[in-house]
Amino acid sequence: MHLRRDDGRSPQRGPAPRAGSPRRPCQVGRPVPPLDDEPASRRRCPIQTPLIRQGRIGEFELIRCLRRATAIPHGVQASVLAGIGDDAAILKPRPGRVILATTDLLAERVHFDLAFTSYRQLGYKAAMANLSDIAAMGGVPRFLLIALALTSRETSRDVEAMYEGIRAACNPAGVAVVGGDMSASRTDLFLAVMVLGDAARRGALRRSGARAGDRLYVTGTLGDAQAGLELLQARKRTNSYLITRHLMPTARLKEAQHLADGRLASAAIDVSDGLAGDIRHICEESGVGCLIDARKLPLSPQLRTHARARKRDPIAYALSGGEDYELLFTVPPAKVARVEALIRRRLLRATPIGLITPRRQGLRLIGIDGSVRPLTAKGYEHRLG
Repeated sequence: MHLRRDDGRSPQRGPAPRAGSPRRPCQVGRPVPPLDDEPASRRRCPIQTPLIRQGRIGEFELIRCLRRATAIPHGVQASVLAGIGDDAAILKPRPGRVILATTDLLAERVHFDLAFTSYRQLGYKAAMANLSDIAAMGGVPRFLLIALALTSRETSRDVEAMYEGIRAACNPAGVAVVGGDMSASRTDLFLAVMVLGDAARRGALRRSGARAGDRLYVTGTLGDAQAGLELLQARKRTNSYLITRHLMPTARLKEAQHLADGRLASAAIDVSDGLAGDIRHICEESGVGCLIDARKLPLSPQLRTHARARKRDPIAYALSGGEDYELLFTVPPAKVARVEALIRRRLLRATPIGLITPRRQGLRLIGIDGSVRPLTAKGYEHRLG
């Protein structure tokens, strides 16, 4: 199958390519980290290649190039019996472990905007969001598969850039890219990423394990990604920290392993839809309530400056801003001392922000003034239909 660049069914976007531009070779070896300053002209304008001069991207040639560019990390080679090149990957599970599987579908103009997101950044973030799901389960990510629906706008170089971003996210974690699929889209770009991981048979963390009396913790800082998105949408690159937090998040894999190895957490979730939305998931699945102290929420100095400039409450960013990909987890009273010891030793960057309470007490928030009220803030939720 060939992915045609102009089949008469979709409009041409961007200026016509210049003839004679050299092909940029597929990069092999050390991953190129995503860039947050890749010019829009490079992202959106077609780059001339021999395939593009023929009027199409050759799917099979591109797959061969991507196969060369996605070498299996040394630490997982023994578990990949067959990767890209067959109808399905053949993977060998580690003995005594259970398999974790997660997938995310990313749609252009819903989850990302190519006006301010480079293809490298898109691949990086798509991979990292799925690695974060595995972290939230207390697992180790092992394998990644990606399916793409490309528009007439994308070139082979754009696809290579997405894979460079994926490798930049996966290689440090020892994750192997073992397959995927490629098709055409008449309008927008779509990515579907799937990550397979594993966990100890009784060590996987779930949302349903919280109990009244557990301490509530969160890693890192909250609200930064939402503030970064606002800057990008306003075309203001005045705070690189916040913008990087939105475009290049970090899955808390090491922190999750500390919690899983010591069996310290009773429940966990990654903060992808905002603290207020994600704590609801834990409370619903566990049949409990919660009491969050707004005075203890970890806020970065950069977020406080951003909120002050916009005359907004930084707590609102922390409660409702999504895509921070921090870990929100609960700890039984008997294990709090061990968690606090990890924090003091700087092996775990986390902050206690509240308590799990009986379900009848509902979800509540202690305000900055010390008053207790219902938690009314909402997280992000897709509206379908």
